[in-house]
Amino acid sequence: MKTAILSATLGVAMAMACGTAALAESFNIQMAGQHRGVVRGQRFAIPTYHVNFVTSQQATSVMSIGSRARLAMVLQGVDQATMRRLTNEAYADLRTQMEGAGLSLVSAEETRAMTQAAGIRELPDNLEVAGIGPGVTIGSSIRRGWVTMGPDAAPALQPLATMRGAANSLAQISAISALNGLNRTPDSADLVFIAPSLQLDFVRMEAARGGMFGGAASTSGQVGFGVLASSRVAAQKPAGRMNVGTPGGFAPRADAFTSTPFAEIVTGAAAVRAGAGLSDTVDENYQAVARARGDAVVVNLPVWEGLVRDAYRSYNAAIVQALVSQQ
Repeated sequence: MKTAILSATLGVAMAMACGTAALAESFNIQMAGQHRGVVRGQRFAIPTYHVNFVTSQQATSVMSIGSRARLAMVLQGVDQATMRRLTNEAYADLRTQMEGAGLSLVSAEETRAMTQAAGIRELPDNLEVAGIGPGVTIGSSIRRGWVTMGPDAAPALQPLATMRGAANSLAQISAISALNGLNRTPDSADLVFIAPSLQLDFVRMEAARGGMFGGAASTSGQVGFGVLASSRVAAQKPAGRMNVGTPGGFAPRADAFTSTPFAEIVTGAAAVRAGAGLSDTVDENYQAVARARGDAVVVNLPVWEGLVRDAYRSYNAAIVQALVSQQ
């Protein structure tokens, strides 16, 4: 662990010494899933484009009362205004890439009108902030805190804000059910809705337990920027007012991380249960606890921003490739 921390710290120092501009990074993202036929159309609408910034992680491992380990890491140095700007950029880039590939797009204004007519609720304030929060671990667990945003022109949709249940099939069923409202869209011939949900992480954590014949509880974490395989693109092909449309979706085959250094670790410098560490106010469910401390992952902002841009461009390119391959 110490070696990983030292390596990350030295890497950031070298990046700073060489300037703040990050080299372009290509993330290897290939899509897989139920998109054959569902995304075949002549017009496309993007009702929203969620960008989910993971802002804290906590790994916990419990063998017994006397054998337990916990490690928490919190992203610092990024404010919500920066996240909002990058979210708008990601949405605009997808539209640009789709148009460049010859795909016809419904305007943002018309798409939002269809979404509202379908009764799909927008996320209040176009924002969701969640901290790690307290909890009980039996065995081992990885908990996350995050910030979810949508672009100004296509705000985040509440049924599609699934970070809280990213691994929960019920959350995906709920999202599909919400998109069914789009089946009432007039003039839906050859129209396809796609709603990306990009998930960006900043650290890879593990929680391990010993075997049945002994061993100790352990946790580890290493700073690393990447796109998570759970960055699903929900899709809906409406079939007219009185018919049932076809839901579907696709997602990256695997996580895509880079070894590019972008942050410095400051041990014990972050409050773990103070929301996402990006606001002066604290969610009432996650009051700050003085003894709940974690390591601060303090970003080199220009480098981190560059990686975010490289990530959404690679993710968007993979979306476009998946769409074009089915036309």
